[in-house]
Amino acid sequence: MAQLDRQSFEPLYHQVAEIIRGAIESGELPVGTRVPSERELIQKYEISRNTARRALDTLAREGLIYFVQGRGTFVAPNKMQHGLARLSGFTEDMIRAGLKPSSRLLKMQLIPPSPKVARCLHLLPGQQVIYIERLRLADDQPMALNTSYIPYHLCPQLLQEDLENDSLFRLLEEKYGLRLWRSEQVIRPAIATEYEAELLGVALYTPLLLAEGTTYLKEDIPIEYMTILYRGDRYEFVIHMTRDAPIQVTRGAEK
Repeated sequence: MAQLDRQSFEPLYHQVAEIIRGAIESGELPVGTRVPSERELIQKYEISRNTARRALDTLAREGLIYFVQGRGTFVAPNKMQHGLARLSGFTEDMIRAGLKPSSRLLKMQLIPPSPKVARCLHLLPGQQVIYIERLRLADDQPMALNTSYIPYHLCPQLLQEDLENDSLFRLLEEKYGLRLWRSEQVIRPAIATEYEAELLGVALYTPLLLAEGTTYLKEDIPIEYMTILYRGDRYEFVIHMTRDAPIQVTRGAEK
């Protein structure tokens, strides 16, 4: 690894983080390899404990490394890239990435919807929803916490399905003949509560990515209101954009 430039205006912790980042990106430190500890960084670079900790914390926030209590710090797997241009389920995304998807069914029950859920699903008074809460895993590692609200009257038999070993989207389309068409979602940052942190295997208040929205059938009928809490260190969203012809602004319109 490179040495520090103590004459530089760049903070020492940032230099240390850049050295480790370079070793990860070059393959010198492959995925799963142990990263030098705070003590090892202090001895190698003659820096303070605070400097070493800030360097490692910087890399951890970027999702490049992760901490295991009592074992050390390791190079993290590459983040899952999730495109925003196509409607696909978790199972499909993981298979496409070459990972083995699985789910842990936490709850599945018939409940009255909240006013927000009823509004998003266009439900009439008295209509109920099937509430599904699942921990989503890839290669047996927690990736996301997924909740779904499905109108009961559209597929009442869904309550008898095995959603630990089957895909919700596959069941809706292939078994119940409900053709999925589009989804409207909002993505925003969130932090892990104690419940979420325990399930996802992260520390309390760890940054997460929250996707929330509604999925529609071909007839533009709402079929699912969902929220998904993604681990921020395992996911990143990719947006593909094209530019239309620029808008012509006349001089007189400029203020």
